[in-house]
Amino acid sequence: MKLSFFIARRYLFSKKKQNAINIISAISVAGVAIGTTALIVILSVFNGIDLILQKSTDSMNPDLVISPIKGKFANFDSLSYKALLIHTDIAYFNPVVEENALLKYGDRLKPVVVKGVLSDYGVTTGLQKNMVQGEFQLQEGDLYASVVGQGIAAELGIGLNFLTPLVFYYPNKEASSLNAALNMESSYPIGFFSSQQGIDSKYILTDIHFARKLFRLQKEISKIEIKLKNPEVLEKVKVQLQEISGENFKVEDKYELNRSFYAMMKSEKLVVFLVLLFILFIASFNIVGSISMLILDKKEDLATYKALGMTSGKIISVFRTEGNLITYVGAFIGLILGVLICFLQQTFGFIKLGEGNYIIEAYPVKLVFGDIAFILLTVLLIGYIASYFPVKYLVKKLL
Repeated sequence: MKLSFFIARRYLFSKKKQNAINIISAISVAGVAIGTTALIVILSVFNGIDLILQKSTDSMNPDLVISPIKGKFANFDSLSYKALLIHTDIAYFNPVVEENALLKYGDRLKPVVVKGVLSDYGVTTGLQKNMVQGEFQLQEGDLYASVVGQGIAAELGIGLNFLTPLVFYYPNKEASSLNAALNMESSYPIGFFSSQQGIDSKYILTDIHFARKLFRLQKEISKIEIKLKNPEVLEKVKVQLQEISGENFKVEDKYELNRSFYAMMKSEKLVVFLVLLFILFIASFNIVGSISMLILDKKEDLATYKALGMTSGKIISVFRTEGNLITYVGAFIGLILGVLICFLQQTFGFIKLGEGNYIIEAYPVKLVFGDIAFILLTVLLIGYIASYFPVKYLVKKLL
C-alpha cells in the first residue's frame, strides 16, 4: 500500500479538529454520488425513450431502401427481385408506390402521402400491431380500402362507416383539357394506425394496384423497402444491394433516410448530459473546499512530513489522493444507486408517465455499458481536476 494512499485514507475517515471538514467531505461525496446517479438515470431514460420511438416507427422505417436515382418511379429488374428473395440476410422486402396526393373527405381537403403496398404489408412489417381502430386490409370485396394515419383521421374527422369515401386527386400530366387535369380515385377507410406523429399525420396506406391507378403507372414502383434479419450487417448488405441494383438505383440506410430524427435524439441526449455535467462540475467545488480546509487543518503535519524526508511532490500526492478518494467513493455510490434505480424501474415501472394516451405506462429505461463507462471516466476526471490545482497551490504556499 502506497504511503500517500494510506495517509489519505486515514484523513478521509478520521475525525478532524474542525468538525466542519467532516461535514463538507460528506457533502462532497454526496454531491458526486447524486450527480453520477442523475447522469446514469437520465441517460438511461433517454436510451429507453429512443428505443421505444424506434420500435414504434420500426414498421414504417425499413433498414434499407432501394430507389431510382432519377425520377420518382422506375421498373425494377425481375432478376434483382430474385436476388433479394434468395439473400440470406434479408428478412423481407416490400415494393412500394409512394407519392403526394390531395385527399378529400366530405368537404375537407388535406395533402397526404399515398403509400401503395402489397396486401401482406401489415403482417410482414408488424404494422397491424399498431392498429388503433379497424383492421389492416387493403381490399373489401371489389372495393379498395385504405388504412389511415390516426393524425389524418382526427384532423378530417374520418369515420369507419363505408358511407363517405376517401377521394384522392393527382395531377394528370398527359391531360389535354382542363376537365381531365386531375386523376381521381376513391377508396373507403377501413382502419387507423398509430406510429409516430410525423407519420400518422401524413400517410395513408392503400393497395399497390390502387396507387398505380391513381398515379397512372404500369409496373413501376417508387422504391423497395428492406428489413434485415440482423441490423449489425447493415453496411455489408448495403454494399451488396448497390451492386445488385445497378447504377440507376441508390441504396440508403435508415440513418440516411431519417437524419433529422436520429440527429434530434442524439442532440437532446447530449444537451441533457452537458447540463448535468455542468451541475456536477459546480458540485465538485465542495471537493476544493474540503481539501483546502483539510490542508489548513493539517498544517502542522506538513512540517512533520517534511522533517521525515517526504518531498513536496509526495506531500501534494497525499492530499491529491484524498480528493480522488472522495470522487471514487461518490462515483461508486452513484453507480450502485443509478444502476439499482434503473433496474427497479425496468422490472417494476414504479415511476409512471401519468395521465394521457401513451403506448407505455412507465418511463422506459435502458442501461448502456458504454454510457456508464463514459460517465464514470468523466466524473473521475472532474474530481481529479478539482483536487489537483488547489492542492498543488496550497501545499507549496504553506511549505
